[in-house]
Amino acid sequence: MTILIIIFLLTGLLSGFLAGLLGVGGGIIIVPTTYFVLLNLGYSIDNAMHVAIASSLGIICFTSISSIRSHIFLGNVDTIIVRKWVLGIIIGSLLGSYLASNISGEILVIIFVILAIAIAINMAFQTNPIIILKNVPSSKLLNFFISFFISFLSVLMGIGGGSFSVPTLTMFSIKIHRAVGTSAVFGFFIALPGAIIFMITGNVDENITKYSLGYVNLAIVALVSITSIFTANIGAKISSKINKITLRRIFAIFLLFTCTSLIIEHYII
Repeated sequence: MTILIIIFLLTGLLSGFLAGLLGVGGGIIIVPTTYFVLLNLGYSIDNAMHVAIASSLGIICFTSISSIRSHIFLGNVDTIIVRKWVLGIIIGSLLGSYLASNISGEILVIIFVILAIAIAINMAFQTNPIIILKNVPSSKLLNFFISFFISFLSVLMGIGGGSFSVPTLTMFSIKIHRAVGTSAVFGFFIALPGAIIFMITGNVDENITKYSLGYVNLAIVALVSITSIFTANIGAKISSKINKITLRRIFAIFLLFTCTSLIIEHYII
């Protein structure tokens, strides 16, 4: 038990830092860590992956608040884009989390790996973002679909959306640091509805982990959140001092780390 507590406290330190630095809510660390721990405790792939994703979203609810405050102070949040995208973000989270809670853990692992590899490759080799517009689209319908799919895919992975929203925003000529700050806001609106759905749908699972409310493990959420809230501020402050190429490569490194660890655990060991 002591080892588990230390693992999740350390996970909180790292995930909080990433939440502030990259606007991803730390899910790229929380999900595989929780997944590996639960597998080693004897839980099935289904339970482990559902709880990992749901608990990650629960943690992001807390870490994103700290990160958002820092980014607002630094002037990195574009409130106009937030207003345009927030409805699609919320609906995408609700539908995505409902779908995720009703498909197998095996499929969720595959989805996580495929999407993470695609994102990592893009971030690693594309040193300069592809600019397709000088600003976000003016069409309300187009903005809805863009934000919907960002949220929908993010909640399937248990991440805060930065892996999708940051590169998308940079394609619309939004500066990387402003994209990261705005993405942190989206992380909250992705995580909260998603966590609520997982709480509801997980109540039908009789083999769920201890200390859980549905698929959200309250013990994991508490342990990770305790330390992650402090490091989120540090990450947010550092993000404004790092050049955009370095920031994108940090994205790629952690996403590739996630993919590699999941592939090794799931298909090799």
